[in-house]
Amino acid sequence: MTEESITAEELQKKIGTEAKPVEFKLEKELIGRFVQAVGDSNPLWQDEEYAQKTQYGGVVAPPWLLCALMTASLPDSRPGLVLSLVPEIPPPRKHILAGGGEWEFSLPLRLGDIITSRSKLANVFEREGKVGKMLFFVYETSYTNQRGEVVARSSSTLINY
Repeated sequence: MTEESITAEELQKKIGTEAKPVEFKLEKELIGRFVQAVGDSNPLWQDEEYAQKTQYGGVVAPPWLLCALMTASLPDSRPGLVLSLVPEIPPPRKHILAGGGEWEFSLPLRLGDIITSRSKLANVFEREGKVGKMLFFVYETSYTNQRGEVVARSSSTLINY
């Protein structure tokens, strides 16, 4: 797709389009590698004996692990490719900028949980910027565990110019 091939109005007709769900299993090794990479030594994330004595009754994952898993789950990482949380609607312009995000965590991420993320295009709009017209893609993602409970929600914006 080129910049001229699709308009903001045409993209707005695609609001509500959902990506295929992505599943992650929260295994001890995954949690361990993540907390080691970010330098978080909280025993709640890895020490079963310690974690059993807490309100959680066992090891849980740091909530921001979902942020890393979301990025790792993007379907294609070829250099120069503009990625989208909803790959069915790739941003048409060459450049992309993270426009911010919000997270809401509602339940702990427990060791052994199978987390399913579901992302959809929630809004598209256009604004004039210093580099010309910019498209703003707003995505909403919900994260549920294997019991169908919502553990987190996120909203993120990508700026495409």
